[in-house]
Amino acid sequence: MKLKSKVKSSEKIPDKKDLLYKYRLLSDLMRYIPDVIYFKDPAGRLIMVNDAHAKGLRLKPDEVAGKTDFDFFPKERAQLMAKDDRYVMKTGKAIIDKIERSTRPDGIDNYVSTTKIPRYDKEGKIVGLIGITRDITRRMSLERIQKEKEIIEKKLESAEELNKIKSEFVSVVSHELRTPLAIIKEAVLLILDEIAGPVNEKQKDLLLKAENNIKRLKGIIDDLLDISRIESGKLKLHYSLVSLNDVLKEGADFFKKSAAKKGINLQYVLPKERVNMFLDSNRVNQVLSNLINNAIKFTEEGGLIRIELKIFEDKARIGIIDTGIGIAKSDFSRLFNKFTQVSKTPDAQRKGVGLGLSIAKELVEAHSGEIWVESELGLGSRFYFSLPRLFSLNLLDKPVKDKINNLLSRGISLHFVNLLIVNYRELKNRLKVPPGDLFDEIELIINKIFQENFRETQEKPEVALMDGLYGECGFILPSINEEKADRITKEIVNRLSDYFLKNKLKDVFINAGITVYPAKESYPDYQQILVNLKIRKILIGPQIRRFKRFRYEVEIQAFTSGNEKMSCSAVDISAGGICFYSPRTLKTDASVEVRLKFPKTGEILRIKGKVSWIREIAGSDQKFKVGLEFTPPNKEKKPILRFLKSLKYARETV
Repeated sequence: MKLKSKVKSSEKIPDKKDLLYKYRLLSDLMRYIPDVIYFKDPAGRLIMVNDAHAKGLRLKPDEVAGKTDFDFFPKERAQLMAKDDRYVMKTGKAIIDKIERSTRPDGIDNYVSTTKIPRYDKEGKIVGLIGITRDITRRMSLERIQKEKEIIEKKLESAEELNKIKSEFVSVVSHELRTPLAIIKEAVLLILDEIAGPVNEKQKDLLLKAENNIKRLKGIIDDLLDISRIESGKLKLHYSLVSLNDVLKEGADFFKKSAAKKGINLQYVLPKERVNMFLDSNRVNQVLSNLINNAIKFTEEGGLIRIELKIFEDKARIGIIDTGIGIAKSDFSRLFNKFTQVSKTPDAQRKGVGLGLSIAKELVEAHSGEIWVESELGLGSRFYFSLPRLFSLNLLDKPVKDKINNLLSRGISLHFVNLLIVNYRELKNRLKVPPGDLFDEIELIINKIFQENFRETQEKPEVALMDGLYGECGFILPSINEEKADRITKEIVNRLSDYFLKNKLKDVFINAGITVYPAKESYPDYQQILVNLKIRKILIGPQIRRFKRFRYEVEIQAFTSGNEKMSCSAVDISAGGICFYSPRTLKTDASVEVRLKFPKTGEILRIKGKVSWIREIAGSDQKFKVGLEFTPPNKEKKPILRFLKSLKYARETV
């Protein structure tokens, strides 16, 4: 019992050093806490404040003591604060977490949470209050954002549900309309062909008009079905390897005749070389049909329409250029919206529902392409869309990536070759052996060629991918140059072709793609180069790009043909061109000169080029991404290569 008594005694009478320590703790709290802490007497005078309170008033704590809120805040604000003070000191009830909007003495509006509690003397009499005020502006902003997010999410859910119902309704109605429309069309054609009896010229004229309107109605139904498929995510593209030249020529006669009826000259400007690409030719034809028909519709008699195909480094660009009525720039932003017609001409209002351009945009973007327009009222329009020349599948599987990265980390350059049997799905039906056995034979052929070509090399090639499900195989060729990689790849493709012919499997199309990975020592700043390399299965084209690209994120100067100067932000650069952000739009094929500084010497390099593509950046205020293809004569190629070489050694400039 005595021991307990001693413990209680020590608790009641703390050591003086203990008191000093506790004082220091409280002093630290007052000094460093970001919340405002203050003590007031019954008259509302500030007895003591902490550093945060004084700092907010731009004073020192001693300069605040003895003053009231009326000395620092507007009268109305100070009166509200004094009212709360009186309530706490009169009733003895605390105010906890009162949230209010306030204006600080420095003029900044914010939200604060205030807590005020009464302060008592030894006899239990209220002798003032203690207040704590915390800035909760950030918390309130987050809560507001969260509430707005919840509201938006609910609206989106409702909109999505309505959109789904609308798409389903459009799809069902469109399908239901197809059958009776087909019956009506068949009946009209039977009468026109006089199978049901003779008809006179006046009747024929009426029937022809009916047939034309049936065709127009069928077009509208098809558009409605397409838009419902797009909105529901059910649109599927059926890729095949085709010549883009042939796709354009396919409808040339029809469109030329249609234009000639209005007295319009329609021309095609196509490259001599074949442009083979993977695409859905039916859907690309649909895009062309929409754009060319629009051009014919809005071009007057005696006008000119030009359909052109241009080939760039990794894109094919198709242009439909007319001398028609043009489009106001204020209408550009809604031109590709659904059910939108920007032209107010009676012909436009009568012949469409405003879905053509919207569908064209969706189809182009489904091909990973881009579509844009350039136009001026009275001066015609230029519609362009681009399609990627390279077709790639998913990233390689982890085991294959690990093998590639292992070689690269050891300073070994390599080529990764991906072979694809393009018509493999159809070929599987003709196979007399299981797909697994076929790919065992393919692997034996490839390994035999490896043995013939890599007898004395330290690093051996390796088959890294064999996929009997999709008809693909991939192999790694280490420590060889591009010429040898191409030769070995061609040899493998030829041997495989011979193998298929020997086994009476005709019309087997094998496509090879090569991705180049340079050795680490080839570039001192290797991490900079790696940024631009993607380990992908490339199925079209001999390599990812004709030119190696480098990140080049600096400010550059660009000059238009009219010598107008623009400050632009570069994105990347190669020996063939440069990509940059422009503060204003540029015309496709416009001549532009860019001026670049050599990293170390500051020497200015002037390179001329032409705009190959342009895209407006969504959500930005008049900002455009521009692809410029260089058009230098042979004598200017060396300075460009010298400039690119300087980037490899200049980390700080890229």
